[in-house]
Amino acid sequence: MKAKHILTLAAGALMALACGQKTVYKELNEAAADLVAEGDSTIYGLACDGCNDTIVVFLRSPYNGSDPDTLNILEATRNHRVFGRPLIGDQLAIIRNPSDSTVADLLIVTEDMQAQWCYRVLPSLRERADMEGMPTTDLPDSVKALLSVEREYGFQLKNEGVAFPIGMGYRAATTDEEDVVVYPELTRYFEWHIHNGRLVLENATTDSLNQRHVNISDTADILMLSPDTLVLRFSDHEQGYYKRQVVAENEK
Repeated sequence: MKAKHILTLAAGALMALACGQKTVYKELNEAAADLVAEGDSTIYGLACDGCNDTIVVFLRSPYNGSDPDTLNILEATRNHRVFGRPLIGDQLAIIRNPSDSTVADLLIVTEDMQAQWCYRVLPSLRERADMEGMPTTDLPDSVKALLSVEREYGFQLKNEGVAFPIGMGYRAATTDEEDVVVYPELTRYFEWHIHNGRLVLENATTDSLNQRHVNISDTADILMLSPDTLVLRFSDHEQGYYKRQVVAENEK
């Protein structure tokens, strides 16, 4: 195990103990400690005992021996700006009120975001010379059936800012008839983080000189986060997701 990973685990254990939880040892999100971007006003930490609809009690990360901090979230709760429900040891992202340091304007339980989030898409009719100008009502029944076949797209958000696209496993069209329809292009994200209270989804590569190049970077406001639903507002659209239920190997 790498030394940095050991230190991360140790910090997480100390923070969990300071919050009064002696049996929970969670890994800290690396973004909370050493990957906080310049210009990010977000406060990162772990939830402590005492959190409710009025206050959030948390310990800042990295652990520095200080006592847990408490912020009022009553207005944030009323304004639907609390996303998730914090439990002891959960990772949090908090935006503090710029005028009142005792108040949090926004609270995200990033622990609750770590899941597989999906939505369904339908195909459209591919532009082909032999289909040009043909009314939908005149399409063969087999093609009409293909236009109603949904696919599942989305992404999985994991700890330490790791993301995986969902929807890459579909096979390409194998017959002329299947080639009549085309599905929307899947956006492939492999990284995620919070920046100023917003979700950032990215696809980046590293060259031979270890320089990072961002190929895709989409930022979204979180509109809703419940146990089974996530709603995001991107710059040009809103997208709702349902949580995909993952069946454990021993339950199959």
